[in-house]
Formats: sequence, C-alpha cells, structure tokens
Amino acid sequence: MTTTTQEPTPQNVADLATQNADLGRLALIGVFGSQTAPAALIRDRKGTVQRVIIGDQVANQTVTAIAEDRVILARGGKTSTLTLPKS
Repeated sequence: MTTTTQEPTPQNVADLATQNADLGRLALIGVFGSQTAPAALIRDRKGTVQRVIIGDQVANQTVTAIAEDRVILARGGKTSTLTLPKS
C-alpha cells in the first residue's frame, strides 16, 4: 500500500474557494421528469441550486412552464425564459 502526504492548502487558495460569488443571474442547470410532472434545476446568483416544479417560486418569480430545454418564469405580468446552455 502506498501512502501519500498531502500538502496543506495555501491560505489564499482556501480564502478564494470559500468566497461567495455573485454569478449575475439565474441559470437553468437541467430539466428532468416526465411530460406530466416536469421538474428543473435552477442556479441562483449566489450559486444555490434549487429543484423546481410548475408553480414554485424562484427569485421572486413563478415557474409557469417547464419544457425539454427551457423554463418560463413570470412576475408582474412579464415573462422571462431560461434555456439550457448549448453544448
């Protein structure tokens, strides 16, 4: 059996790794489920990932539709669309 010694993480790397980042906007991470019970994963500005279904609230908006590659959000009579990143 081989034993390896790991060097301690430098303080500046540890500090950077634990900072909160403002990611700027919501992002659709994935869509799953069935056509009758779709769900999605949405990442917020702070990096928190939330599982949502139709009717849920995310960032003060209501999830009104979930399709194969997008989620529709509504707030105050206006809608916005989150789409999956192109690969």
